[in-house]
Amino acid sequence: MAIRVIEERGTGGATALPPAPVAVLGLGSFAIGTDMFVLAGVLTRTAADLAVAPSEAGLALAVYAGTYAIGAPVLGTLLGGRRLRPLLLGSIAAVGVAAVATALAPNLGVLMAARALAALAACVHVPAAAAAALAAVPAERRGRAAAVVPAGSSLAMVVGAPLGVVLADVASWRAAFALVALLAAGAGVGLWHAGAGAADLPRTTARERLRPLGSPAVVGVLGVSALLMAGSQAVHAHLDVLLTGGPGPVLAAMGVGGVLGTWCGGIAADRWGGHRVVIVAAVGLAAALVVVTADPGALGLLLAAVGWGAAAWACIPGQQHRLAGLTAGPLPVVLALNGTAVHLGFAAGTLLGGLALDAPGGGVDAVRLVVAACCGAGLLLHLLLTRRDRS
Repeated sequence: MAIRVIEERGTGGATALPPAPVAVLGLGSFAIGTDMFVLAGVLTRTAADLAVAPSEAGLALAVYAGTYAIGAPVLGTLLGGRRLRPLLLGSIAAVGVAAVATALAPNLGVLMAARALAALAACVHVPAAAAAALAAVPAERRGRAAAVVPAGSSLAMVVGAPLGVVLADVASWRAAFALVALLAAGAGVGLWHAGAGAADLPRTTARERLRPLGSPAVVGVLGVSALLMAGSQAVHAHLDVLLTGGPGPVLAAMGVGGVLGTWCGGIAADRWGGHRVVIVAAVGLAAALVVVTADPGALGLLLAAVGWGAAAWACIPGQQHRLAGLTAGPLPVVLALNGTAVHLGFAAGTLLGGLALDAPGGGVDAVRLVVAACCGAGLLLHLLLTRRDRS
């Protein structure tokens, strides 16, 4: 049933009636999350089909992450103040087009171009969906509405990406991105009929977005985010190469851990402080990644993957808690910078993991060194920042 939005004449505002459009916004996030996470699970098949090395195919992951990191602040500035509805519909359509282009890619160059388009579409859709979710409900329901878009991404880790790997097993890696295209089409139809997006995207200037970077404390915390995510992504991006078995169950287990880590990390940060959460998460992340790459047996691998997902995703609320306490600017702007740092870490980790695999004498042990270096540097930087805060 379509949801009506009543415009309040003379006030420029809009009051949504039932909050059903919020669920549709979650479907768009689910499609984007599946698109983001599934390539790591089908990397070897993608590389074989395109006649390139897996580390070269992994560049498509780095392109996606790097494009998202750069595109999010730039497009957020350029599109501020625009109506949400056309942004939502246009961006989810672009996600579908990019998925089709990925599925039909005849070579690595086209694949990377398609992934760049997917990242640009995603970095428009995700903040627009978050803003639309908040605008679709009364003030007393905004907390739950704000959780819908991240929940879609979390569900994509648990269900979407593993389902794409299953499709790749029975058909082709291209079928995984055909699934993404179908999900994006379903989200687009749902958005069209639900009437979500009657408000405007919040307007910010480039100066407002960059002003928090004038704080050394903010830059330091963002550096911790980038380093820890680089350590995680050095393994995640090449999971299909590093594991002897299929990556589908591991991705699902990691997704379950991610859901738990996001929830528990937020509660723990409120109770004991973000700095303690980040310490525990950084140590747990490094330990879990070492176990994942050590062939610990089926059960040990799944348990380690749950720990990996929990530690990696617990870092995010822990870091957000840290940034919220710095009062270096509007919180949405500061948190958006943290998202950029996370994706820069994804790009760096993908490249470093690929270099470690391809280096003379490289392999799993070299990837573990990358993990140790990134997580160790992130933890050391975090401890130095915490010590300075207390002095």
